[in-house]
Amino acid sequence: MNAELKTLGRLSASLGLLWAFAGCNADDMAGGDVSEVEGAATTGENGLSAINGLSAINGLSAINGLSSTNGLTSINGLSSTNGLMTFFDGRVNVKYLAKCALPAGKKLNKQDQYGTWYSYDGGLGMGPGWENGACDTACQQGISACMMAHVNTAGVHIPLWMVSPNTNVGWGTSSSYPNREGTYFGNIFPASPKAYYCNGPNFANSTVPGRLGAYQTNRPYTNPFGQDALCGSGCVTGGPSGEGFSSCNGYANPVTVYRQPAPAFDPNRDYKICAKHSGKCLDSDINTNWDGGRVIQWDFSNGANQKWKITTLAESYYKICNKGTGRCLDLYLGGQTDGARVCTWGKYDNDYQKWAISPTGGGYFSIVAKLGAKAIDVSDTSYNNGAEIHQWYYYGLANQQWSITAL
Repeated sequence: MNAELKTLGRLSASLGLLWAFAGCNADDMAGGDVSEVEGAATTGENGLSAINGLSAINGLSAINGLSSTNGLTSINGLSSTNGLMTFFDGRVNVKYLAKCALPAGKKLNKQDQYGTWYSYDGGLGMGPGWENGACDTACQQGISACMMAHVNTAGVHIPLWMVSPNTNVGWGTSSSYPNREGTYFGNIFPASPKAYYCNGPNFANSTVPGRLGAYQTNRPYTNPFGQDALCGSGCVTGGPSGEGFSSCNGYANPVTVYRQPAPAFDPNRDYKICAKHSGKCLDSDINTNWDGGRVIQWDFSNGANQKWKITTLAESYYKICNKGTGRCLDLYLGGQTDGARVCTWGKYDNDYQKWAISPTGGGYFSIVAKLGAKAIDVSDTSYNNGAEIHQWYYYGLANQQWSITAL
């Protein structure tokens, strides 16, 4: 993790801010993290770690300089002098609001309190009228469902396939996204927000931290039909093939989400695991060949200490073990803080050695610990041989993304 983001993370902790990362760039972490297409259904990528203002006290439009009765482009609809545009995580929420509300091709241009301009792309068009006018109940419910569908409390980015009765999203399925995770619905705008989900039949498949059926903390929504209850008990089926729902629990414009299957790895094959930013590969340091040994990056030399076996565990987690030492990728002494060491240790059936491997696009993956939900990360974004591998909150940076190649 680079030094600037380390400082930013420490400031967020000290100020108690509610963070909501979507990608990683200088301010709003934009950088093409959400790519939608028009037509039947749509693809996208989740990334909100939380929704600012979504609590039992304050709804999305009850604070933060946001109004559902005025257009987003107006001063009264989205203030530049107070609220969401005046702080980092607030602007990330605005980014997703623009994505959810406005159709592809539209942009929302807003200033912060210092006069700096930001541009946010539209994408899904769940409430296009809000650009210049009011966001009515149907608009609020559609945008609420869209925002919830993009939440990942661990900040891990995964591709999604979304369907909705909203004509700008539409119906349809994709063979690349076979697992129906669940459906999101409610209204997060009022002072007493209602944020709900219900489970799809495949909600625990392709498990990643921060999504339904996974290691989930600070979840902003609840299932009104009961724990792990399927959507059929309270939703009206929609779509030509019943691929989604036209309403849920009385709320219009729900969003149904499908996920990709868990990546498949042959437990009998060797794999090299290499950082996107440097091209250097995970290496079990031969100078610390014991339990608790260092894991570093190094130019690939085809050594056994750079070859890894990947075994699928329950709930689509994985164990990653070094061919040379037989020891497995492990959180040193169970540490869960940013910067805590990742090491190798003898095989144990505990959460220290369970990892979620999730596609991030372009043939790369994040590797996130089940315990603590932080990603393996090359320290200080180093390009050097011998740089230590540790864990850090997942920002989607190149030093947190890995190619996994069979040898």
